[in-house]
Amino acid sequence: GFASVPVKGSCCSYSSLAWAFQSQCSISAPWTGTVGQCRRSSFFNSMTADELWKGALAETGAGVRKGRGKRRKKKLRKNLNRGQEIGEGRSGFLWPGLNAPVLRSGRVQAVSQRKKEEQERIQSEILQQRDTWEKKRKIKIKREGGWSGGCWGGVILDPPDPGPNGETYEDFETRVIEVRNVFCMKAKEGRKRSIRALVAVGNGKGAAG
Repeated sequence: GFASVPVKGSCCSYSSLAWAFQSQCSISAPWTGTVGQCRRSSFFNSMTADELWKGALAETGAGVRKGRGKRRKKKLRKNLNRGQEIGEGRSGFLWPGLNAPVLRSGRVQAVSQRKKEEQERIQSEILQQRDTWEKKRKIKIKREGGWSGGCWGGVILDPPDPGPNGETYEDFETRVIEVRNVFCMKAKEGRKRSIRALVAVGNGKGAAG
């Protein structure tokens, strides 16, 4: 509540101020609770990975909602949590139950820390594993170039997969005729993108599809 405290001149007595708080202001009982202090070393630690990637790739805004910015982004989104184990970090601490066994030789282990050389080796293995995953993603399916540039038209692919009865099609050839991007506007989902492809398969002896 509010209380009017009589002021004479430019000074106010503490007794009148205390009397005003006790008689005219309603002060609730002290609140009991637990407050946990949280200090972040950086502003980016307070945000999720999706929010950081959206800011880095500029995936938010009115332009995205209207279908603009259809070119491929220079920076691709990466899952940095892939290959990371719970409890593992740069400091190299061993947490029993997470990245270390709880019992060893019948005794409960305490929290310890790896040696510097061993921790550097583990971190290098994680980075190397991520690089191999990225290279696997960039493997091209194409075997020969198309009719023009990076176009899919005219590209020769591998033979079809074997049939259900064990028949093979090793003498068949698969060639891409046309690949097109098709956009369909829907009321609920908005602009939906799909790919339409025309592929010809044949063996040069009259069998084609």
